[in-house]
Amino acid sequence: MKNILTKTIVSAALVLSAVFTSAAAPKNEAQFDKIIKTYTLNPDGSQELRVRKQLTIYTHAAMNSLYGETFIIYDPAYQQLTINESYTRQVDGTVVTTPANAFVEVLPSAAANAPAYNGLKEMVVVHTGLELGATIYLDYTITTKAGALPALDIFEQIEELSPIKEYVLSVTVPSGTPLDYALLNGKTKPSLSEADGMKTVKWTLRNVKPRPRYLAVSVPAGNVQAITATTYGSAAALADVIGSQAYDPSSPAVQELLGAMNAGPSDRRSVTDKIHAYLSENLASCSLSFAQTGCRVRPVEDVINSAYATDAERTLLASALLRAAGMDSDILLAFPKVETPAAAGYSSLQNIMASGYVNAADGATADINGYLAIIGLDGMPAEVASEDHSIVSESTLAVNEENGNPLDGGYYSYRLPDAGTGWLGKNYSSTTANTSRPVNLLLPYLPDETYTCTLEVGDGMKAVALPENVNLVNSVGAVRLSVAEENGKTVVTRSLKLTEQLITPALYPQYYQLMSEWYTLSATPLVFFAE
Repeated sequence: MKNILTKTIVSAALVLSAVFTSAAAPKNEAQFDKIIKTYTLNPDGSQELRVRKQLTIYTHAAMNSLYGETFIIYDPAYQQLTINESYTRQVDGTVVTTPANAFVEVLPSAAANAPAYNGLKEMVVVHTGLELGATIYLDYTITTKAGALPALDIFEQIEELSPIKEYVLSVTVPSGTPLDYALLNGKTKPSLSEADGMKTVKWTLRNVKPRPRYLAVSVPAGNVQAITATTYGSAAALADVIGSQAYDPSSPAVQELLGAMNAGPSDRRSVTDKIHAYLSENLASCSLSFAQTGCRVRPVEDVINSAYATDAERTLLASALLRAAGMDSDILLAFPKVETPAAAGYSSLQNIMASGYVNAADGATADINGYLAIIGLDGMPAEVASEDHSIVSESTLAVNEENGNPLDGGYYSYRLPDAGTGWLGKNYSSTTANTSRPVNLLLPYLPDETYTCTLEVGDGMKAVALPENVNLVNSVGAVRLSVAEENGKTVVTRSLKLTEQLITPALYPQYYQLMSEWYTLSATPLVFFAE
């Protein structure tokens, strides 16, 4: 009887678990019942961020990995973290309070190899008492000392990997303080209120759909919402924060470094190439953002004498070296597009660039410059030229028995060359992972490629399968192929040209159609028979 009872209880538990999981959340790992974020700039200049979240778990994946921990980064040099409340409410109502040993402070991974930033801390809150249907409650406050940061600077992406039933974000500042703000890629209007010498802007969003887990999303692509707000008051004041820290090209440290780079045996490398080589070979990348370092960079001497640099430090050093060498180099800042430039602060900074020195990140930024707001250190809009990604390739293909891939019966196959070095090799796979797409796809650039191949057909080789002419044109671009006889030789010309960089879900089928055709044209072999 004992065994029968045990089996019955276990079976019933499994049935209830399956029914609960299926009924409660058949499509999502979890649900944020509430996310409430409150930013306050106090009259004394100190700042407070209070975060409250309520999250119900539906799956084992959510319980064991996706939401089993919460990570909070702060700088104890000027910030204090207070955990106001942390517990789990189980399905039967039992409350499991997070024990003291479930709050674990570690060094953020981005600061691991950067001694100057080893003071940063990351609080890992390990949520305990989890089970399917349990709800996590977490409430914490980060208080920032007055004067530690140049302004109240907010950038909050709204969508999570699970749906949000209610999302509330409010910003409160003294009534006389300038406050620029915007909701990007959304239409919800904020409420405005004023009381006791303080003004508050508040957004309330309900039933926010999750962002896709395995598709890239970003604010510039327009496929996630974000709230941005600052108290800088102007784009010039915003830009001056980093402009006032720009490295002096006449400083002894910069001059000595430039001299060392030019010393020794002469070579044909330009000064720009030498700067690239120095920065890539001598300074490891520290991935802490400018906002995470408190909108500060180290003195240039410290950067040069160390073995690492943040992106901001690396860019300022590159600019100083270029100017020390007698070249022009302006610092440019890339932010999301907003109606009021000062509304997007360093928390939303997409990239910091030095003209005259272009790395991969700068090139990628330039290629999507139409979807960003780029300013100089004077706060005025600046233009950057995107790279020329056009490809015009001419090649020959020897069609003979020695150069072919032998097939049965005296047949040989041949691949058309070159196209794999362009869009097909770099971006085809990552942009066509799905046959449909629920969110926008922002292409890294617009390809314009033409490959002309002349077939040098050997004696006794007879064409069996050559591609047919293609002229596929839609609202996204065009794919073309032509086979023609020129001077007694067969010439195959393939071309890809895209005209829309932002591919919406409605346009994606047309993009996918072009890519499928382009891949087919490049992958399908030519077949000849050896007579």
